Amino acid sequence: MSQISQIQMIFQPLEDRILLRLNTTDSSSFQFWLTRRYLKLLWPVLIKMLASDRQVTVHKTVQAKKEVLSFQHQQVAQKMDYSQKFEEQSRSQPLGPEPILLSRVSVKNKPDGTRILCIQPEQGQGIDLAMDQTLLHSICKLLQDATGKADWGLDLDKSLMTATASEAVSDSRALN
Repeated sequence: MSQISQIQMIFQPLEDRILLRLNTTDSSSFQFWLTRRYLKLLWPVLIKMLASDRQVTVHKTVQAKKEVLSFQHQQVAQKMDYSQKFEEQSRSQPLGPEPILLSRVSVKNKPDGTRILCIQPEQGQGIDLAMDQTLLHSICKLLQDATGKADWGLDLDKSLMTATASEAVSDSRALN
């Protein structure tokens, strides 16, 4: 099973979309369009996934959950390597050379505890991403950075900790 080796999210003003690019360890490349509408579907799913982390759910108070989430997010953000250039070299493109417009998102929970984020277009094939906490926080950070440039009126920086803390207090068992 191949793993993600690089992720890039760039706001494309002419398209008014975020281009999500993924490179994998088996030399494959995937490209997806994220619209504002899609991000409004995706973000709550990511929040629920963050809130369901065992290190968060063991705490009883909203403040403790918020502090754990904030600490985790800061740790991952500090370790992200922005210096490495995204590899443009020739790679296989299993879903084709053009970015795919995403419209559906869901989460699968495997018996071993692995959470799979499934991102798909309206019709056709998408991809399933095995999500650990590092990848999850990394994707959230990249989305925060990209939407900051998009001027979509979505304050993901502010909403991340507020929403995750309240989500963690409510029902963090059901992801989808």
